[in-house]
Amino acid sequence: MSWIEANGVTVVRSGRRIVNNVSMRASAGQFVGLIGPNGAGKSTLMSALAGLLLPDYGSVTIDDRAVTEYDRRELARVRAYLPQSPRAEWPVSVERLVALGLTPQLPVFGRLPAAMREQVSAALGIVDMLDHRDQPATTLSGGELARAMLARALVGDPTTLLADEPLAGLDPRHALDSVHRLRKLADAGKLVIASIHDLTLAARYTTDVAVMREGSLVAFGPTRQTLTSALLRDVFEVGACVSDAGTLGAIVDFVPSPVYA
Repeated sequence: MSWIEANGVTVVRSGRRIVNNVSMRASAGQFVGLIGPNGAGKSTLMSALAGLLLPDYGSVTIDDRAVTEYDRRELARVRAYLPQSPRAEWPVSVERLVALGLTPQLPVFGRLPAAMREQVSAALGIVDMLDHRDQPATTLSGGELARAMLARALVGDPTTLLADEPLAGLDPRHALDSVHRLRKLADAGKLVIASIHDLTLAARYTTDVAVMREGSLVAFGPTRQTLTSALLRDVFEVGACVSDAGTLGAIVDFVPSPVYA
């Protein structure tokens, strides 16, 4: 079983605590939705959990080892990181784009070795993109590119996936498709942590939610019990109504105050 644990993680920028003393532990089989208003520190915390940013105070542990103890290759094998708003800048094939998730083993030129092609095929199969493997990545639609980038994150078969706003910019169909795939990964035994702005999708598909406000973690627990109307009213400072959290019929709605009427 794999897990990530944050212990008192604090990140300071220009004298301000962007992330303030965050402690949490998430394990294989969980799909943790990281939610909170803009500027709450979600992306910064995700970078720290991924080992891309060294906190000023506190530590991050992956499978009982400090993330700083992993070399680049080891870290890539145990966790994948999907950045916010990924883009394809070069017209490489989808196959080659996905294979970039296998660097530094990836050969610079020429055809992929047979073993790597098998890994890429498996990852493309997970996201239903096998028919696009020879297509230039720059010609993909937004939803197709999101799926291809997810395949790139999964191609090395990491035990943990960290995704920063993987649903941003997607239309309803592709957002539903992507969050469903993330939940399936967790159900298959991986640990998935994703920052999510669509709270209805978070309420429907996540197993747990971690809620941030002004850099602090104010709630963390099972979605069904944790994601309440009172919590969202407090965190987002607007009237909220949550029904059936933790089920596929969940709905999160915000109620305008008189000033917005």
